[in-house]
Amino acid sequence: MDGQILQRLRKEKGLSITKLSILTGISKSYISLLERGIQTNPSLDILEKIAQALQVDVEYLVKNRIGTSPSNNDKEPGMNKLKVEIELNEEQLSPQKIKQIKDLLDAINSDK
Repeated sequence: MDGQILQRLRKEKGLSITKLSILTGISKSYISLLERGIQTNPSLDILEKIAQALQVDVEYLVKNRIGTSPSNNDKEPGMNKLKVEIELNEEQLSPQKIKQIKDLLDAINSDK
């Protein structure tokens, strides 16, 4: 996730970090880490909360990270990496959660 995108969306919605924190239940410090690019791999749960508060799709937050990651010397030109880590226990693996994961993967794959 690109922190600059998060910051831009937050400001466009007229939200402070404090207000976004209240709306999402995510700490102000974590939101700040995301915006500054220190934390770049939030969980799906965090992405969902942010997307809902900013009234965008999770896919928008993820897609906008693709192509904006810092350059890596081990990549071919034009190639970008996106690390997605999803950790769920059996109780959390509901049909709705499976659909959200599938939609996210479909959105990522649609850019290829």
